[in-house]
Amino acid sequence: MAKLSSINTFDINGERLKPLLVPRVAGTPENVRVRQFIVDHFQTLGWHVELDSFQDDTPFGKKSFTNIIATHNPDAQRRLIVSAHFDSKYYEEFEFIGATDSAVPCGIMMDMAETLNPMLDRDDNSLTLQMVFFDGEEAFVSWTDTDSIYGARHLAEKWETTYVNPPMHTIKSQNELSKVDVLVLLDLLGTPNPTIPNYYRETSSVYYRLVELEARLTKQGLLETHSSKDGKELRSIFDPHSIMTFQGRRMGDDHVPFLHRGVNILHIIPQPFPLVWHNENDSASCIDPAVVQNLATLFRGFVLEYMELS
Repeated sequence: MAKLSSINTFDINGERLKPLLVPRVAGTPENVRVRQFIVDHFQTLGWHVELDSFQDDTPFGKKSFTNIIATHNPDAQRRLIVSAHFDSKYYEEFEFIGATDSAVPCGIMMDMAETLNPMLDRDDNSLTLQMVFFDGEEAFVSWTDTDSIYGARHLAEKWETTYVNPPMHTIKSQNELSKVDVLVLLDLLGTPNPTIPNYYRETSSVYYRLVELEARLTKQGLLETHSSKDGKELRSIFDPHSIMTFQGRRMGDDHVPFLHRGVNILHIIPQPFPLVWHNENDSASCIDPAVVQNLATLFRGFVLEYMELS
């Protein structure tokens, strides 16, 4: 872990984050360029990349969307999914970057894949890491059941009706969703001192892996202790005593269609939301590199320990 915690790829002007810190509204050329940037990254690492493309009706007419599914070992029986959305919200009044929402989460996922790739190559066919980048999370006008999470709704339905084994009277068929151990969803990350509650009782044991990991790495001096922006001391990221404990069903996000189909969810989203949420200040200038580095270190360690690779 000491070696992994020293790797920092999160300069806002660097090759990891800068290409993501642009407007990337679903259905636009900018969205396609960011999609290709993500695809190229995983193909270079040797991962299996699937593009889930479809069209859907929006308040602005029919739009095209493409989810990115990158899988380290597509032959594995089970998946640990880490996910985020890569599109940004449309605003007519100003240029919206969506640094926390969700350029930084996408960058953390790309970092995880690259830094852990040599260790992931040692895994077997029982469990693999899968990264899902959802398109069309943001509403074009206002959040409704039909104007939001376009990509997540489509993929959850698709996986529900995609069978691992063809239905036979002698075999209990399983769909793609049944292969998912847990879906981890990253959102609104990158500003100083986020507080992330334990939203779902069903995944408390997974959440507490992060609580315990953060405490251990802090004790070992492997996490940044002060903000890169104002020098203030950083608090613990994970708060199991939050008033939002077990209140995850009150929030809409890309996890909802999967939750409704019985998938275990670990929602990594701060409460309260960052002050920059859905306004012009959600840009590169709001990012605290120390916090992003800590999140990256924590999720590198989480994946290694969950997959028993450390």
